[in-house]
Amino acid sequence: MTTKPLFYESACIFSIIGSSIGFISMFIATFFFRIVTEKITLVTNITATEKLSPIYFALLMAAFSVSLAGAIKLYRMQRIGLYFYLTAQMIILFLPVIWLGSNAFSVTNAIFTMIFSGVYLAYFRITV
Repeated sequence: MTTKPLFYESACIFSIIGSSIGFISMFIATFFFRIVTEKITLVTNITATEKLSPIYFALLMAAFSVSLAGAIKLYRMQRIGLYFYLTAQMIILFLPVIWLGSNAFSVTNAIFTMIFSGVYLAYFRITV
């Protein structure tokens, strides 16, 4: 198949954008940890940031970079991108739960992960 369906291509582009934003955010949080934790306490209702560390943000940064690589490979129609993307998204979903506790689970992130993963899985199921 030489052309990508518009829905698939749009999902890939949005995944590339989202993974890029996530990577940049976690990069900033890793290297400017003290400033970021101060802003977190000002903007959110989290008053204690003791569980946060630069390692936590670095792990998320690594997961977002794998997700970005997977999304780029998916855009280039390489099946290995599906495995990269799905693995990275599971880490992005569950690392906060493991590190910070069950209150850190993001339903919004889970919904978007299911939608985009569903698009990719459906596309690759059809083309096999």
